[in-house]
Amino acid sequence: MTGILDNLEEMRRLDSQNQLGMVAGLARQAQDAYAAGRDVIKDGGCEVGGIAVAGMGGSAIGGDIVLSAYEVSIPSPMVTVRGYHLPKWIGSRSLVFAVSYSGNTEETVSCLKEALERGCRIVCISSGGIISDIAAGEELPLIKIPAGLQPRAACGYLSIPIAACLEGLGLAGEVEADVEETVAVLSLLAELYDPGAPLTGNPAKQMAASLFEKVPVIYGSEVTAVAAGRWKTQINENAKMMAFSNQFPELNHNEVVGWQHPAALMEKFSIVYLKDEFLHDQNKKRMAITAELLKGVAGEILECHSSGRSRLARLFSSIYMGDYVSLYLSFLNGLDPSPVERIEALKNKLA
Repeated sequence: MTGILDNLEEMRRLDSQNQLGMVAGLARQAQDAYAAGRDVIKDGGCEVGGIAVAGMGGSAIGGDIVLSAYEVSIPSPMVTVRGYHLPKWIGSRSLVFAVSYSGNTEETVSCLKEALERGCRIVCISSGGIISDIAAGEELPLIKIPAGLQPRAACGYLSIPIAACLEGLGLAGEVEADVEETVAVLSLLAELYDPGAPLTGNPAKQMAASLFEKVPVIYGSEVTAVAAGRWKTQINENAKMMAFSNQFPELNHNEVVGWQHPAALMEKFSIVYLKDEFLHDQNKKRMAITAELLKGVAGEILECHSSGRSRLARLFSSIYMGDYVSLYLSFLNGLDPSPVERIEALKNKLA
């Protein structure tokens, strides 16, 4: 079955919306996204009483990425809001990003309206829809991103403009330099993971082949924790497979005990460690000890190593492999990665 991963024509046939091309373009996307967000806010040094990124699904991960990459430098509390209401502490001195690829995500629209009622400073990020209409009517800054992508394939457009805005406010570090490194790292990885690169020398294809017909459990830590969640959701949506994620050290306080029952199913689970050179020494030690404890219990323990020096580059490099792995798993399953029929059915029933 893994032969399909060296059959470029068949993969492209299954890939009705060219998600392979979308993923391959992430480096250029990051570059364009920084340019789009760079000049939206230019009043560095102003005080901000809290930052909220309102979004759902692929549109929410932008807040997680920015917080993970810049948590050591952002001097204000920051939260990603996945729901209908902003936290009570978000008020008139707060900065709210309303992020929705379609512009019609009902939870995000609800948060945007609350932000307007509270007099928050607001930046909208969308390709159109209701959010773009509200931004125009209220004269709010709008970062317009290209339409025609799957929201989950617009990761760069939905994250890097937020970092660029925070850089403009003096709230985030050297974002421009980090984006330049991220672009360089992703450009190199794009060649390594390319669908035309054979399975024998392609780490993303090899990882997918190892995870085929298994239940992936993705474990990250610190900067790779967000990437672990991204791997999970990409495998869910693209490969239509169950997958799970967690992070060190938290999982050592609970989940590690669960690797016991149902005993007959344990070998069907494969663990993927998202490793990073700059992890806290204790987390490195925890990962090694946990691997020893679970050897012979889980079906396999695999590793993916981040690339780059900046937190942004390391995070995106970890995300990037997962994006490719999810697509290669979809082809191994004989599926088109793009349709998400249950999500669409749910939306229709809610409407």
